[in-house]
Amino acid sequence: MFDVEVPVLVVGGGGCGLAASVFLSDVGVRHLVVERRESTSVLPRAHYLNQRTMEVFRQHGVADDVYGISCPLPNMSEIAWRTSLGGDGPADGRELHRMEAFGGGGTAGPYAAHSTGPSTNLPQHRLEPLLRRHAERRAPGSLLFHHQMEEFTQDEHGVVARVTDRSTGEVGTVRARYLLGADGGRGVGDALGIRMDGAGGAFTIISVHFSADLSRWWSDPVLMTHIFGLDGEVSVLVASGPDWGAASQEWALHFRVPPGTAAGGLDADTITGRVRELLKLPADLGVRIHHVSEYRPEAVVARSFRSGRVFLAGDAAHRQPPAAGGGLNTAIQDVHNLAWKLGAVLEGRAGDALLDSYEAERLPVARRNVGWAMGCLLNYGSLFAALGMAHGKPEATEASIRELLADTPMGETRRSVVREVFGTQRIEYQAHDIELGHHYASGAVVADGTPPPPRDPWGAVHHPTTRPGHRLPHVWLRDGDARHSTHDLVPGDGGFLLLTGPLGEGWAAAAKKAAADHGVAITVVPVGGEPGAAGHRDTEGAWTGVRGVDDDGAVLVRPDQHVAWRSVRGSRRADHELGEVLDTVLGRSGAANGGC
Repeated sequence: MFDVEVPVLVVGGGGCGLAASVFLSDVGVRHLVVERRESTSVLPRAHYLNQRTMEVFRQHGVADDVYGISCPLPNMSEIAWRTSLGGDGPADGRELHRMEAFGGGGTAGPYAAHSTGPSTNLPQHRLEPLLRRHAERRAPGSLLFHHQMEEFTQDEHGVVARVTDRSTGEVGTVRARYLLGADGGRGVGDALGIRMDGAGGAFTIISVHFSADLSRWWSDPVLMTHIFGLDGEVSVLVASGPDWGAASQEWALHFRVPPGTAAGGLDADTITGRVRELLKLPADLGVRIHHVSEYRPEAVVARSFRSGRVFLAGDAAHRQPPAAGGGLNTAIQDVHNLAWKLGAVLEGRAGDALLDSYEAERLPVARRNVGWAMGCLLNYGSLFAALGMAHGKPEATEASIRELLADTPMGETRRSVVREVFGTQRIEYQAHDIELGHHYASGAVVADGTPPPPRDPWGAVHHPTTRPGHRLPHVWLRDGDARHSTHDLVPGDGGFLLLTGPLGEGWAAAAKKAAADHGVAITVVPVGGEPGAAGHRDTEGAWTGVRGVDDDGAVLVRPDQHVAWRSVRGSRRADHELGEVLDTVLGRSGAANGGC
C-alpha cells in the first residue's frame, strides 16, 4: 500500500495532463500525475500546434524545444487536394486545389504581426515525450505511468482516490485538495454524472502510422494532402517527420469507414494493402506499418467543467472532429487557464470564486471551437458536390472528374467553380482569429463597458485589443538594445503584469501597495516612446495603437496573458481602485464579477 497526499491530483498523462504538470510546477503547486498507459502515446494523431498554444509554451520555457524538432513553417504552409498520390491512370495524381495555410505564403503578414510564435506541427507521439521530460524535470517523482485511478470520493475538504499500480497490482490512496480530470473522457466525468451535449460517433476513422519514401510525389510546402478517390472515399495524408517536407520518413493516413460497414482486418498485411490502394502506390515501394488505431469522431461538450473539487479539461471536457486541429490546442489552453488559479487559491491569495471562473471562461470557448470544427467538417459536403463525387458510384465520380480535368470550355468552368468552392475551406486552414481571438465574457475579469471588436465570420481577421477578457496583444517593445514582446513581460510563475503609460507613476505606487495587501506579485512596466525613458519603449508605435488607454492609464494582465482590467486614465484613488479590482479578479470580493 502507498499513501500520498498532494494539493492536486491530475488523472491522465497525455498532452493535456503533461502540460498541466508543467504549468502547475511553474506556479509552485505540488501535484501527482497518474496515467494508466505504460508510456506516452505511440500514435501521431494530434499534430497541429496553433499560435496561441506556442505562446503558452513560450511563456513556460517549452517552445524552443518544440520548434527544435517540429515542422518548420515553410514545410507546412500549404494544404493540397488530389485525386490520388500516385497512379498512372488519366485521372490519377491530379491536383484539384492547393491552399496557403497556417501563416505561410500570403497569409504570413497578420500571423507574424500578431504573435510571438508561428504555428507548427509536431505529432502527438513526439510532443508527449518532450512534455514528459519538462514535467519530470520540474517535479521529479510526480509522474506515475502505468497507474490507474479506480475510483474517487470527494467532500468539502478534498478528494480521496484509489490508485492501482498496474505493474505490481499494489493499491494505494491519494488524498488531494483538488482533482483534475485530463483522462480523455475515460471515467472522471462519468463518475461525476456530467453529461456531454452534442453529436458524433456515426462513423469510424482508421489511422495508420507508417514509413515510406514518398518524396517522388510530395511537395515540400505541403503538410497535408486530401485524397478524393474515384470511389467517393476521402482520406488524409499527413507528413509526420522526423525530417520534414519531401524528406519526411513517417506519415499518418486517416480514412473513413462508412456507417454500417465493418472496419475490416487491421493486421499489417491488410492495412498495407489499403494504404497502397488509397494512395495508388507502386507495388515495389516499401511500406512499413508502425501502428493502426480507430476512433469515432465526436462533437460534444460537457455541461459542466467543475463539480465540487473536481475539474475536467481536454477531451474529458470537450471532444471535436479533427477538422481545424483545435482539440489538443483547446486542451492545453484549458489547463493554462486553470493552473494559475489553483496556485492562487492553494496559497490563500484567492477565494473559491476564482476557481468557478474556469468553467465560466473555458466552456464557451470549447463550444465555439467544437462548433467551428463541425462547420469545417460539414463544409466538405460543398467540396464533394463541386467535384461531382457520388459515394459508391465510381463510374459516375470518375466521369465527373474527367470532365473537370478536360481541356474544354466546360472543364474550365468546372475548375473555376472548384477554385471558388474550395476557397471556402479557408475557415479551417486560415482561422487566425479563431486561434487568437477568443475572449472571456465573464469570470476573473472586470468589464469596462466597451463593446467587443467585430468577429470575422470567416474566422480570419483578428483585431487585437486590451479590452478586459481578451488576450493581451503581442507588440514588440525595446528595453535598451533588447527587444521583448508584451507577452514576455508576463511571468510564468503566477504573477500579474501592470502595463502603464509614461505618466502612470500613480498606478505604479498603487500596484506596490496592492501587491503587498493581496500577497500577489505584480510586475509594473511603464511603456513610453521617448529615448531614455524608464521602462520599455514603443519605438514603432504599435502599442500606442492597441493599448486602449491614455498616457496616464493602465492595463492589468493576468498570469495567463489575458487582460483582467484596464483604466483609460489615472485615478486619484488608484490604490483603492486597484485593490478592489484584485479583490474581484481573485474572487475575494462579495460583488459579482463583471460581464464583458
